[in-house]
Amino acid sequence: MSTGKPRAFILGTRNAGEFLHAGARILSDGGTALDAVEASTRLVESSPGDSSVGVGGIANFLGVQELDASLMCGRTLRTGAVGAIKGFIHPISVARKLMEEAPHGLLVAEGAENFARVMGCEAGDLETEESKKVYTAFVQDAFEHAGIDESQSWVLDYVRSQNLREWYTRLAVEHHGTVNVQAMDADGNMACAVSTSGTALKFPGRLGDSAIIGAGNYCDNRVGAAACTGRGELSIRNSTARTLIHYLAEGSGIEAAAVRAMQDIHALNSFGGMNCLVMDAAGNTMSATTVTGRESIHWYMDTTSNEPEKRIGINVPKPQ
Repeated sequence: MSTGKPRAFILGTRNAGEFLHAGARILSDGGTALDAVEASTRLVESSPGDSSVGVGGIANFLGVQELDASLMCGRTLRTGAVGAIKGFIHPISVARKLMEEAPHGLLVAEGAENFARVMGCEAGDLETEESKKVYTAFVQDAFEHAGIDESQSWVLDYVRSQNLREWYTRLAVEHHGTVNVQAMDADGNMACAVSTSGTALKFPGRLGDSAIIGAGNYCDNRVGAAACTGRGELSIRNSTARTLIHYLAEGSGIEAAAVRAMQDIHALNSFGGMNCLVMDAAGNTMSATTVTGRESIHWYMDTTSNEPEKRIGINVPKPQ
């Protein structure tokens, strides 16, 4: 006899597929959506093969990995987020602790690191041989091709020698990435997790959308969940994740909502691309991208799945 409960499921961006099993097992055992998204996201964070999230993430301008993450509970609308946090393997778990143990919704840099220490979160070295190679090549290029004298304060000289907007334009196109994981549990509760090391070689202290609720992450049991990857400055300007939920709430179908949100990004007429992942309260899922020639995909598992299912989203071209 049916209990009338929804089927629990979990979904994630293209870099989350192989890690959804962890969250799916939690859901199969009757666990919560929050536990499921945290578990799968932690695996992405600790995977050195992903140069845009956690361990192995490409360093900032000064050679230091700065990580951003956020978590949102769809039942309570409570949130936890950390930005520019250094030296901790799982920023998503620091965000979870913040949501549950602190009166604050967002901590950054030294404050986030001190909080993580107090909470006993796992510290560790985020560098890998590959991430070191990328940063070394960047420094050598600065010395050899930009006329920087290594004996001087090369960082300041390099900044002065560059058109930073043009420089960042190249980085935003070539070096970005984030992981989004969303879930609904057997009680119909939703959660959404986002984690990133941000744009490679970013200016120190730069925050993208991943740590900003409403821009890169939003979740509401009554409507759905939405999260973003890509050039975070764009979704900050449009509050893209919250806007997606608004479009769903006002009656747009899930595909129409995703299209509208990506059209909003195009309307900014700025460089860089944007991708979104969205689910609604009925359990429908969708992904979308503004990037020409890029296939939008996401991965899905429910409690009956043996392997992740690849789902094809939509490409939203810029209007001519």
